[in-house]
Amino acid sequence: MTMPSGLLEWGQAGQYNGIDDRFTIGALYQPAAGLLGLVSPPTLTAGTGLVVNIGPWAAVVDCGDGTKAVIGSRASSTFNETAGGASARADVVWADINPDNATWTISLITEAAMSGRLGCFLGLILVPASASTSAAMDLRPGNARTLGPWGRAQFPSASYGGTGWGTLASMVIPAYDSDVGAIYELEAWGNGSITQAGKTTLSMRPNFGSTPMTTITQGSTAFGTTNAFRWWALIRLVVVSIGTAGVVRSFINFAQAETANVSPSNGNFAYITQSESSGSYPKDATRDATFSLQASWGGSGQSLTCQTFLPKRIC
Repeated sequence: MTMPSGLLEWGQAGQYNGIDDRFTIGALYQPAAGLLGLVSPPTLTAGTGLVVNIGPWAAVVDCGDGTKAVIGSRASSTFNETAGGASARADVVWADINPDNATWTISLITEAAMSGRLGCFLGLILVPASASTSAAMDLRPGNARTLGPWGRAQFPSASYGGTGWGTLASMVIPAYDSDVGAIYELEAWGNGSITQAGKTTLSMRPNFGSTPMTTITQGSTAFGTTNAFRWWALIRLVVVSIGTAGVVRSFINFAQAETANVSPSNGNFAYITQSESSGSYPKDATRDATFSLQASWGGSGQSLTCQTFLPKRIC
């Protein structure tokens, strides 16, 4: 019996086989990132009349046969939209692929037509009723689908001292980025001050859009005998299901400590974790949503500031 053998994939001298290249792309890409879709997103800008300008882009796509392919354009190009009808609509800018012919083509399709379709989401165009130019449309390019930190640390210097809910840090979860089991995370930290005579509770929560999620509350006695403190918080949004009727859950870790003489016997620090014991929150995964860390004081005269935060998608 002859033992199985084969050629090294990619770049055989004097030979070319497209499926070999696609097989190699899949083998290299999966352990490195694992998220199919845009690697370098395009820009979408209005041109003359109904013309839409699309900038350079690149993506990794599933070919439906166990292989992956790289598609994209190194040059800008244009396509024509269709004028708005009697009611508003949403058009998807989609890159269709034909693996056997090694080609891709940009198409405008409905959101429903995305299901099971080979190719890649490039962006969303919201077309108002009776819109007659691309300038009257809302052009929303897709995002680079990556795991890990999204960009670099941010330095908002955002302060809040009120009894309502103030936002300390935020990130945008783009339309159609989510997969079932995806987790988005904001890690934030900073400083604050209290008044000894007016010590009060401090609450924190994750929030998306106008939807508050699970909340933690630190008691007033967890603050120390001096006014200054430091804090750290980590919040997560966990995707349970996707689509227009998607469902998400939340998680928060929070820590606070006096700036000096930190000790259990001094009672001047706190560590709290919280998540839902049951239930979840509805979230439309087909539209952008702002995920944020919010704070609320139980009384006046106190303040905290977010000095640094880092947005991430961790899986």
